[in-house]
Amino acid sequence: MPLFDPTAFRREFSCFSSSDMLGIYLDNAATTQLPDEVVQTLVSYYQQGRSNVHRSSSLLANQVTIAFEQARTTVAAWLGADTEQLIWTSGSTDGLNRIASGLTGQFQENQAIIVSALEHHANLIPWQQVCQQNNLQLLIIPTTEAGDLDLTQFEYLLNTHSVALVACCHVANSLGTHNNVALISKLSHQYGALCVIDGAQAVAHLDVDIKQLDCDAYVFSGHKMYAPTGIGALIGRIDFLERLTPTRFGGEMVREVGYYNASYRELPYRLEPGTPNIDGALALAQAVTFIRRWHAGRHDYEQNLLNYTIAQLAAIDGVKLVATPLQQCAVIAFEVIDVHPFDITSWLNEQQIAIRCGYHCAMPITKALTRYGSIRVSLASYNTQSDIDLFIQTLQQAIDINRL
Repeated sequence: MPLFDPTAFRREFSCFSSSDMLGIYLDNAATTQLPDEVVQTLVSYYQQGRSNVHRSSSLLANQVTIAFEQARTTVAAWLGADTEQLIWTSGSTDGLNRIASGLTGQFQENQAIIVSALEHHANLIPWQQVCQQNNLQLLIIPTTEAGDLDLTQFEYLLNTHSVALVACCHVANSLGTHNNVALISKLSHQYGALCVIDGAQAVAHLDVDIKQLDCDAYVFSGHKMYAPTGIGALIGRIDFLERLTPTRFGGEMVREVGYYNASYRELPYRLEPGTPNIDGALALAQAVTFIRRWHAGRHDYEQNLLNYTIAQLAAIDGVKLVATPLQQCAVIAFEVIDVHPFDITSWLNEQQIAIRCGYHCAMPITKALTRYGSIRVSLASYNTQSDIDLFIQTLQQAIDINRL
């Protein structure tokens, strides 16, 4: 019996057998499916009676509050963090915007912010806004022809500018490039810069320990790691989180309130105003439990499936891989010469094979490397070699049809 059994893993997801719309699903970089136990966590919260947290003395409210805070501990520990280091968010975009807005006013006009050329819009536009509002310079880490970050140029930028902050993705959603973020964090700190990592595409596939990465903040989204939409987290160093000025205000975050002023609670609550996404947090913790239970051999399986898919694509006449990074994770971007990406994905969709085409919310790098955008295949552990074989066969049909 193999160390990791993708067929058994797939059986944890009833949607694959119960849905008429879900055929071959290869759009996991956008959103993964939910395992049954995560769905059941959501159902239980509503069927057994729901309550708000931290705000009532009833038995139900106390039980929900305990479960909610245990969820925080579970998710934080999974990534090597302490409980008070985790701030609930609605996802990576929310976390990055909270960081950017919370640091506004803490920069000097002669400083710069560095982002990589690979960034999702969520880790680019907030820093564009900060630079415009604070008269800072925005600098870009270029990529090599293969799609890797040029770390020599990165260090040159650090050495020749007064850099306040570096923002970089752990894994690029557009190309699948797996960046050496531990080294990026180390270099950033050597030059006195903060380092913020977008882990949205990493946490479902890699073992992440933020102590080893040594970044100041790490954000991720639940819906890309077998959890619901609308839930995610920002995990940061305590001293970094204390630097963030609250930019959202309301109940729960406050210690004392008068008509003309207010004082705030300790972390993490000072950065969590209002009613949180309680069911989302409970379900995210259950997704973490699910991932940990299926840990053995899963990463190797995914990497082998990725390599198999790359080899099959490279063997098709007319297919051009957009990038060939040294380290790649779960995502492959390609073009078909002389065929528009939309024509390919339309045919695949008719055959119930879900992939994605376009700029993937990473327009600068995708426009730089492609003519009309790329076709993106993104994998999860429930995908199998037979999924890939059928995808490749159908892709060849789409190419043949569009070249008649």
